[in-house]
Parts: sequence; C-alpha cells; structure tokens
Amino acid sequence: MRNEIKHHIGSLLLTIVILVLFEIVTTAFFPALGIKNYRIPFNILIVLYLGFKVESPFIAIFIFVLQYFHSFFSIEGWEMGTIAGIFICVIISYLKELLHFSSAIITILVTQLFQVFWFLIMSAILYLKLGDFGMIVDKFWRFLPESIFISFCAPVFFVLMDRIWGVASKEGMLGEEV
Repeated sequence: MRNEIKHHIGSLLLTIVILVLFEIVTTAFFPALGIKNYRIPFNILIVLYLGFKVESPFIAIFIFVLQYFHSFFSIEGWEMGTIAGIFICVIISYLKELLHFSSAIITILVTQLFQVFWFLIMSAILYLKLGDFGMIVDKFWRFLPESIFISFCAPVFFVLMDRIWGVASKEGMLGEEV
C-alpha cells in the first residue's frame, strides 16, 4: 500500500521537473517563435492526471506543490489553481467509478470536459476577485485552443505519467487488457 507520503516523493519530484521543463518551453520558447498570447497550461493536465489516476490522501498537497512551482512562471498565483485543482479532484473522486480511459478519444473528451470545469471554477474565482466579467470572456477565447491542444496531448501524457507514478492501468489505450 502506498499511502505514506514518502512513497510518492520521487514521483512528485520527477513530475515537478517535467512541469518546470514544460513551463520553460511555454514561457521562453513560445514567445521567441512569435506565440505570445497563448500559454499551454500543462499544470492543469498534471492536476487532472493526479485526480484521475493517483489514489492518495495527499492529493491536495501534491496539487499545492505543483501550483506553487507553476506560479514561478505565471502571473496567476498558486492559490486560485490550488483551489480549482482540489475542487476538480473532489468532483473526480465522486465520478471515478464512471470514468474509464478505455481509448484515446475517451481520454481526450474527459480531459476536455474537466478543463471546462477548471475554467468555470477559475472564472468564478476571478470574477469574485475582480468583479469584471469582460476579462473572463477574453480569457475564454484563449482557453479554447489551449484546452484543445492539452486534450489531444492527454493520452500520451497519461501513459508517461503512469510510468512515473507507478500506476498499474487495468485498461490500455485501446481497451481493457485481458
């Protein structure tokens, strides 16, 4: 049983390294290529993976640590992402028995659905903070292509994360293994 935090430290550190590498690419190389308005939110993909696949009582701590490292590269603080991530993981925990990643298309669709939930939660927090709905509409038009890109990356990324976190999947990308 891997319910002690010491069993997850190596996986968490490797996940942080991957997050930092992705953040460096999106904050340094994308603007150099002329892509200035879009930042691919790999932190959301990692949090969704943790919610979907990792069964641990320390998920909230993992989300906090990941969002804290994400905040080094972003103007949005760690607190909004942590609240949204924990809330999303609570929703996932209630729906976990219904979520089966039996194919790549299902993984893409489920990831997109939960990214929409993430956007709605972040928008509500942002609206409460700013009181301005105009910025949320502008953020939505940037969110769409970013979230679609992340959703298409999810199947391959989840396989990589399964290896890092040592999650034994009962279902392969092409269906249930016998």
